[in-house]
Amino acid sequence: MTHVVKKCRRTWRRLGVPRKVAEEMAVDLEADIAAAEAEGHPATSVIGADAEAFATAWATERGVVRPRLRLALTALAALVGALPGAGFALFVAAAGIRYGLSSEAMAGILSDDMTRVGENAYEPDLSLPPFLLLALCLLGAVFACAGAVGAVAAALHWRNDLVAARTVRSLAAALPAATAAAVGATILYSSTRAFSTDFAVVIADVMVAAGVFAASVALVRLHAVRRERARLIPRRA
Repeated sequence: MTHVVKKCRRTWRRLGVPRKVAEEMAVDLEADIAAAEAEGHPATSVIGADAEAFATAWATERGVVRPRLRLALTALAALVGALPGAGFALFVAAAGIRYGLSSEAMAGILSDDMTRVGENAYEPDLSLPPFLLLALCLLGAVFACAGAVGAVAAALHWRNDLVAARTVRSLAAALPAATAAAVGATILYSSTRAFSTDFAVVIADVMVAAGVFAASVALVRLHAVRRERARLIPRRA
């Protein structure tokens, strides 16, 4: 019984149930389980097979669930999930402008036709069609958005978040615009630095893109939580 009650307590804590209310629910649950066991019935006869699902349903029915914002968690998960796709898109963009492909090893991978530059550097003679570069960049953006949505869904599901489904749906609709905003902000910032390829400027470009993307995700999450809280107000009344 103790294990079951502890699991329900953890679930209520993740759901944002007020501590006093959670304590009252735990006392009631212990009493119900004790009564069932006294009659020879297992704890599952009271809570069912899934303690987390029971705790979530009970708290929701009582109207004591207050969805947490978890803005930092959502934004961080989105950034991590978007990394592979964004990295691919950046690599393609770099290949298109021949930035970052000056080593002999990289040139050997991409092309057999090399031109010596200086004493040690090599530059591959590439002529990728613009439409192919654009298509590959768009593919990378799609993977970045899909990865961000998947990572957010996994993170919120792990936290038993009540607004996970609403958040994921909203992100799926908003991330294309968020990605475009991040790219636009990066281009705008880079233009103020004359599109310099200095390391510090490149790092700043990445930070600007990540910041705009993360802020957009956080705003979507905030909107989703506020809508869910508004929906739950009548239940508390």
